[in-house]
Amino acid sequence: MINYRTLALSVAVGAILCGGAHAADVSPLMTQEPQTAVSETGWEFNVAPYFWMAGLSGDTSQFGLPTVHMDADFGDILSNLDFAFMAAGEARNGRFSVIGDVIYTKLSANGETPFGVLADDVDVTTSSFSGLLGLGYAVLDGPEGHLDVVGGVKVWSVDTMLSFNGGILGGIE
Repeated sequence: MINYRTLALSVAVGAILCGGAHAADVSPLMTQEPQTAVSETGWEFNVAPYFWMAGLSGDTSQFGLPTVHMDADFGDILSNLDFAFMAAGEARNGRFSVIGDVIYTKLSANGETPFGVLADDVDVTTSSFSGLLGLGYAVLDGPEGHLDVVGGVKVWSVDTMLSFNGGILGGIE
């Protein structure tokens, strides 16, 4: 059951994306306005690292196998988290902008099998990457903010490795 949980957790963490470049602006820990770097060419740059707290609950089944219930709160996910990086950024020159959003997570877990015949235990490691790069044009541009029309490319990749230890499948990845 732990292998289904870890796979589902990694997909859930990787699927959560920031919709805008100012996700960190809503933090109660911030005591001042975010700083914008302006170059001599007129370009303005903003970068906002952020962090999502995720939980997961539901049922899953595949290949006709029995349904398995999953329930993992943020503490469960955090205990299996090896590394995470999340950041959004924007470069703006007048009405034109370039935006980006990057998320990388790596989770791993180990679980014993019920009978130990096929394997004594299974190690699961999963990495998830999501990246967004977009070009925008501000259809509304004012001192209070911008309303941009954006077109871009989004890439999402999930890689999961199962390693069987002991039993008939021992040594297979």
